[in-house]
Amino acid sequence: MKKFKDFFVDPTFNNSLEFSSVDVTFGVYSLSVRFDSKDVVLSARYQGPLNPWMSSMCYLIEGKSLGELVRFTWKQWELFFQNDQTFWDYYDEESRKFIFEPLELLFASLNVYQGRDYLYQEESPLVCRCFGVREKEIRDFLQTETNPTLENLVNNSKAGMGCRSCVLQLKRWLMVDNDKKNNRYFKSRPAADWLLDIDRTLADFPKALDWKMEVSLLKGNQVTIIFDKEVSQREEELTGKELQDFLGRSVDLDLSFFLRRARHFSNAKG
Repeated sequence: MKKFKDFFVDPTFNNSLEFSSVDVTFGVYSLSVRFDSKDVVLSARYQGPLNPWMSSMCYLIEGKSLGELVRFTWKQWELFFQNDQTFWDYYDEESRKFIFEPLELLFASLNVYQGRDYLYQEESPLVCRCFGVREKEIRDFLQTETNPTLENLVNNSKAGMGCRSCVLQLKRWLMVDNDKKNNRYFKSRPAADWLLDIDRTLADFPKALDWKMEVSLLKGNQVTIIFDKEVSQREEELTGKELQDFLGRSVDLDLSFFLRRARHFSNAKG
């Protein structure tokens, strides 16, 4: 049985792979995976600086089926190296990184291999960007877990352990605070905190950059988003609905988001 310290010097998995089924590059690393006809990993290799996390991941995923890989999390490392002190010495720092490249590469590879990218699928949007946890995984957890608490979800998937911007959404799904579920959450925090959260989330809206969208005003439960782009009235209306769904789902369902042209908003204020 391999020890975690072996992966610091073992170059076995740090080379190219011929006849790969999928190749994905993220940052300085490239991951290559070859599947057999039954969607089981025959071999996995990576290119880039020698990295014990990349090497150990390639080792751990070999022999696993596609179904097992889509549920691959930190739990697999924890179980395999549970009695390995070297692993635990490095684990805490690595698991808290905002983006963990090995898992990002693995999930990107699975998406490409399956011919789809979950980032752009409404049926399974990305919820926790830090650890690549998607809505489908959370729904599966709720359906199969006998005690679906936030603590159990975090331990199972690491969702919410990074920047924590997804914790509010996770709490709603899990109904952690049942006696407050009908209250308006936007009243529970200062407006400045909400504006920061909205601004950060708005940056991930697909049209935000092209439309030059900016958070302009929070009054009561109404948020005004201004934009500066020449579009038709119909396109503005459709995008406004998309924005309400996107921000409401990600920030707070009790907030209402209104899209306004920058010049119109300026005139209204004047």
